[in-house]
Amino acid sequence: MAPLGLASLLMLLMLKLERQDIASKIMAFSQQGPRSVCILSANGDISDVTLRQPAISGGTVTYEGRYEIISLSGSFLLTEEGGTRSRSGGLTVALAGSDGRILGGGVTGMLVAATPVQVVVGSFIVGGKKPKPEPIRKEPSPPPQILGFGVPLVASPPSEAGTSSGSPDDPGSPTNETGGNACNNTAQQHLQAAYPSLSWSHSANYFTHG
Repeated sequence: MAPLGLASLLMLLMLKLERQDIASKIMAFSQQGPRSVCILSANGDISDVTLRQPAISGGTVTYEGRYEIISLSGSFLLTEEGGTRSRSGGLTVALAGSDGRILGGGVTGMLVAATPVQVVVGSFIVGGKKPKPEPIRKEPSPPPQILGFGVPLVASPPSEAGTSSGSPDDPGSPTNETGGNACNNTAQQHLQAAYPSLSWSHSANYFTHG
């Protein structure tokens, strides 16, 4: 059961009962709507009452006479399970006889008022109104990452691509010049081995201008 605060007590009623069964009237009142009720206070006299007494044979005992109400408490809670509503609870009373004897226990039968009895009843909804759950917002998923053979592909900025030097495709780059000189030197060595009569300058000029 959820804890009850002052805001949960939505209605207070005072019942005036005389020569009537207080227990059955409170139970009937609790069944008038989808609300739970609790007894806050009561005052007056009782003429007949049946109480639960586990120590006595049969478990209950009925008292007749005039008894003043010392306290009356209890509640009838509304529960709902599987679409079926039911009520649970009961009343507990403490009475004082004219001879000073104190009686008390759970009310299991009639609780008849001998004089006008005033009962203050609180009516409430257990737990109050439940807030509506907020809709779940889905975050946009990031675009899938494309992997190339386990090596992440990183695009270089346009500024780096435009100002990069040393590209093999650039005719004026140092890498291209080094590669060209190496090819010329290798070709000259092969020509000297095949044609020893040719001079170094002719072969160099041939591959340089040819």
